[in-house]
Amino acid sequence: MEAERLNSPSTSVITFEVLGHQLHFSQDPNSKHLGTTVWDTSMVFAKFLEKNCRKGRFCPSKLKGKRVIELGAGCGVAGFGMALLGCDVVSTDQIEVVPLLRRNVERNTSRILQMNSCSDSFGSIKVAELDWGNEDHIKAVGPPFDYVIGTDVVSSPDAYILVVT
Repeated sequence: MEAERLNSPSTSVITFEVLGHQLHFSQDPNSKHLGTTVWDTSMVFAKFLEKNCRKGRFCPSKLKGKRVIELGAGCGVAGFGMALLGCDVVSTDQIEVVPLLRRNVERNTSRILQMNSCSDSFGSIKVAELDWGNEDHIKAVGPPFDYVIGTDVVSSPDAYILVVT
């Protein structure tokens, strides 16, 4: 018997619980842009952080205020995992994906702050356009960063050369 999937080509919103928060991520799996889909690896990464937070490896006391850049953020799931641990995250993607990413960031940040307005464990998360080869984009996101994260970042053989540079 096949396990029921959270995600399918007809799913427009994914509800995902991580670190005690119920998050909602809009997606468009029928779009021509791969970044408009919530991919399993981003959820696995967030759950990895959650599990290791309980073990003390990744916890707000160690991560509070750390700067993180998320490359190819897509719908923004992985970045929220880091922000919920106190990191200040810049979630980046190509211009075509940015409106959906921004909508997800605004919706979930608002929910988190409304439900726990005095939470000092939530860092911050903002959205920026980033084409990896564009020096102006790179400067605009404000390096340096303590952590660089990405899940399912490269799905095109043409992008491989940018990864190794």
